[in-house]
Amino acid sequence: MATIIINGTEYPIPPGEKLNAIQMAKRVGVEIPYYCWHPALSVVANCRMCEVQVGSKDPKTGEVKMMPKLVPGCQTPARDGTVLVTDSPQVQEHQRMIMELLLLNHPLDCPVCDQAGECGLQDYSFQHGQSVHRFVEERVVNPRKDVSDLIQLNSDRCIMCTRCVRFTREITQTAELQVMRRGYHAEISVFPGVTLDANPLAGNVVDICPVGALLDKDSLHKQRAWFLSKHDSVCTHCSTGCNISVEENKGRIWRIKPRHNPHVNDYWICDEGRYGYKPANDPALLAAMYLKTGNDHAAVPSDEALKAVDRGLKQAVVEGKTIAGVLSPFLTVEEAYLMAGYLRELSASSVLALGPVPIRGADQTFQPDLNTGRSGDTSFLAPRPFTIHAEKAPNARGVRAVLEHFQGTLIDFAELSKRATAGEFGALYIAAGATDEPWIDEASSTALRAKVGFIVLQDVKVSPLAHVADVVLAGATFAEKAGSYVNADGRLQYSGAALPPRDGSLPDLDLFAILLNRPGGPVRSADVLAEVAASVPAFAAAGGGELPEMGVSLDAEAGQSKAEPPAFVDAWYTPMGAARSR
Repeated sequence: MATIIINGTEYPIPPGEKLNAIQMAKRVGVEIPYYCWHPALSVVANCRMCEVQVGSKDPKTGEVKMMPKLVPGCQTPARDGTVLVTDSPQVQEHQRMIMELLLLNHPLDCPVCDQAGECGLQDYSFQHGQSVHRFVEERVVNPRKDVSDLIQLNSDRCIMCTRCVRFTREITQTAELQVMRRGYHAEISVFPGVTLDANPLAGNVVDICPVGALLDKDSLHKQRAWFLSKHDSVCTHCSTGCNISVEENKGRIWRIKPRHNPHVNDYWICDEGRYGYKPANDPALLAAMYLKTGNDHAAVPSDEALKAVDRGLKQAVVEGKTIAGVLSPFLTVEEAYLMAGYLRELSASSVLALGPVPIRGADQTFQPDLNTGRSGDTSFLAPRPFTIHAEKAPNARGVRAVLEHFQGTLIDFAELSKRATAGEFGALYIAAGATDEPWIDEASSTALRAKVGFIVLQDVKVSPLAHVADVVLAGATFAEKAGSYVNADGRLQYSGAALPPRDGSLPDLDLFAILLNRPGGPVRSADVLAEVAASVPAFAAAGGGELPEMGVSLDAEAGQSKAEPPAFVDAWYTPMGAARSR
């Protein structure tokens, strides 16, 4: 077995993986500091922070020969017999000098910098720097500029790691950013007349910046990093299902950041998902349950509203009428399962349909390779595509699988609406739940009202249908619910709740559980998922109800038995001391 020696200890090298010194050291719990290297970008080795002592061990004699000078760890492959020394006085002195060099022109404005609390310069200055500043000459002060409507570049804080430049050249391959001039006077800028506004992944340059040079104006000067609690979630703005971190404080979401998942979104998210959290903070969200009395609606307690729902649906069944349910593609798998189970429990002839699935534009795929735009070593890269899907719903595939289990055939919302306006149904239960865009107009709502005797709407905001429905239930936004979604590639992923239910509302899972009279108090999504896995063959891979951090593929051909190597998480995606819950 191939082995590597790190700080005098021998470790086995994982077979079949191509790792550099930084990655290999991280696997065994040894940190090599770095700035310019990123696991998805080419290696340029221009910050020199990761330099370590490197040598080799003769397999026959056991003699160790060290190279005379320090070598960048990002460029050093982990091979059999490689010797790394990361904690010697020589390495520590080099790190101290590099920190002094990087801070020569850096303004000491940490108290007003939005990067404070999650800044690579702060962390490494404390660990590897010095408290005395010897530079007395006049500093170079570069201008502050806007590189897009949402991104601000503070050039005086930049350490020229060129991560942002390589991202736009290698990942999006749009090359808006460049290095102007050379040497001491170099700075990052955009080409004349060009901004990052047209780049749908532009916000990622803020995430990968290890210092406070690139800042998101959407959250600028609004919250400190150490005030924010981070919750693992899944983006609900398209069927890609990007892994995200929802960052909240005092019951309000302040920003969305990407979480690494090599099977879905790698290290990136699109700007639509990044800034799509705002509807969850909307003060106009439904804050009560409503019953229609005459021509008006009155707010009622949750239990009274749910009793009215159950009573109205059962009355339709007693009268020999067919009831129908519309399951939104924004529902989680667990919610769809309980809703379908409830309606089929009321009547085996209940008709189930998939709610409107928003489609906007066409799929947009970014396909980085080992050549296009690359400016450095690509030996350690495994380029992965990133797709923004035109299907703007997170769980259409999962809800379809639930519907196929209960009903066999799929009915879309258009077909069900046509049958409803023809007078086929006596009662209609619609679970909507999308907060971004309108899904039904006034004319369609009026047509449904005219032909259906009893209408229940479960939503998060007022819609034209809410004005004519008999019962309006206030459900949960994506941030207020926990459950699982199936993305376009068939990967089942868990999304945690980031906010408590707002006053007057209940999570959709709890609404369905109460209607089903499930015992045991508040229902856990994991318990319901375990039931789904046991009864619906399409979800058998989720046996037990507990999903791995990066999800599980529901496709049989995906080869789930294959062990997956642990992912390397870039240090700046998980700041030191960050509060995270799952």
